[in-house]
This record gives sequence, C-alpha cells and structure tokens, in this order.
Amino acid sequence: MYAKACTLLLACLIVLITLQNAPYLGHGHMLHAAPMLALCALVYAVLREQGPPETAKVFWTLAAIAAAGVVLELVFEMYKRKPFDENGVVTLTSFAQLLSASFVSFAIWRRRKAGGPPRLTDKGTIWLLIALGFLYLATDEEILLHEGAGHGVNKIFGLGETGVWAHLDDMLVGLYGVVGLGALWLYRRELLLFSVCMRLLAAGFVFLALSVAADAASHRPDFFVGLLGRRQGMLAYNLGEDVDELAKLVSEIFFLTGFCSGLRQTRSAARSVG
Repeated sequence: MYAKACTLLLACLIVLITLQNAPYLGHGHMLHAAPMLALCALVYAVLREQGPPETAKVFWTLAAIAAAGVVLELVFEMYKRKPFDENGVVTLTSFAQLLSASFVSFAIWRRRKAGGPPRLTDKGTIWLLIALGFLYLATDEEILLHEGAGHGVNKIFGLGETGVWAHLDDMLVGLYGVVGLGALWLYRRELLLFSVCMRLLAAGFVFLALSVAADAASHRPDFFVGLLGRRQGMLAYNLGEDVDELAKLVSEIFFLTGFCSGLRQTRSAARSVG
C-alpha cells in the first residue's frame, strides 16, 4: 500500500509540474514522460515488499533516466533561458529524485523505529530526519526556497547583492549539506551498520560540494572575467552553471541509490530474523 501511495503521489506531482511548465516541456513533445515513467516504475519496485532491486541496477537505472533527461533538454531546448535552467526536464528529474529519496528514507524509518512516538534519542530517528530533509529539498528544488530566503535576508538587512552577500543563497545550500553531515555524525552508530549506504552517501556529498562550489563561482561573472578575461571568463561562467546542475543531479543519484541500498539491507535483515 505504501509503495502504491508514494508512486501515485510522485506521478501526480510530475503531471502537475508538467502542466505548469508545459510551454517549455512541450518543446520536446512531452517525451520527458518516458524517463519520468521509468522513474515512477523504479520507485514502485524499490518500495514494494519484494524490493528493492540490486543496488547496481538502481544506480544505473537512475543514471540512464538522468542522462535521458539531459539529452532531451539539450536536443529539444526544454528550458526557460538556457540549458539546465529552472522549469526544464533536468529540474523535474531533480525534484522527482529528491522526493523519491524522502519516500525511501521514510520506509527505512518505518522498519528501524522503536515503539511509541518518534524520539530524537531513538537511533532509527535519523531516517525520519533524512526523510523530512529530502522532502524539504524537493520543495526547495521546485519553488526555490533558498533563493527567496537569500534575497529576503538581503532586503531586510540592506546587505545588498554585491560581494559576499550576493552568494547568500549559495551559502544556504552549503548550510544544508553541513546540517546533513552533522546529523549523520550524531547518529553514526546507526549509520555505520549500513556500510554500502554510507559509501554511496559519501560520494553524493562530494558531488554536492562540487555543485555548491560551481554555483557560488558562477553566481556572477566577475570572478571568471577577472581571472580569465572577458571572453574566456564568460565561457567559464556559463560552464560553471552547467556543472552546478549536473553535479547536483549526480549527487542525488548517489543519495537515492544509497537509501535504496539501506532499505534492501533492512528488509534482508528482517527476513533473516523472520
């Protein structure tokens, strides 16, 4: 029942976002529906009682879905201003992966939690915190909460949009990663039981750090122009924005695969005990 509910919710949100961004996604004749359907099928396969599939199959399926999204966006120009900008198929893929990660983490928590109401002292609570964190990140990906918060703080305190304060929204994204690492450290005894999951999460954090660095460097062209000159600086500036989005997409693949590995291990352990 949980697998069906999550898959249906994911599919409905994908349809709603597609309708909202139809002027851009329509450039590709709605072909993005194919990789999105594949992602929904994968999420169902992961969350059903017989799942998840083998970790390698999950990873390469997600990689193929992401690659298909990138190709579709580039070939059919399914974006608002430039490749990998908001409202394109890559943004939709990112949103769907983040929400799926939340669903899978919550499924692990359902099996790892102690009896009674959730408590922070319960070692299994980390999976609930991860689920809530990725639910927030999925929401942020779709409605750009961190950018709105960054501009809001700048406006309230009169910090301006120059210098270090121009990167306030980038700092918030970096803060997400720091908070996530802190939570993982606090519950490390629980997480060290999931060695494969932890290795995949570590790879995900490497690509997340690359994404944050690329985003911060490409926030304004001044850095690259001053370093490389006008022509090559603008080229590097535009490339940095692409690296940001692609690295983020790859990081999400590692995160989601890691959680699928954790769910697979949890269910295997339960069957062995049973």
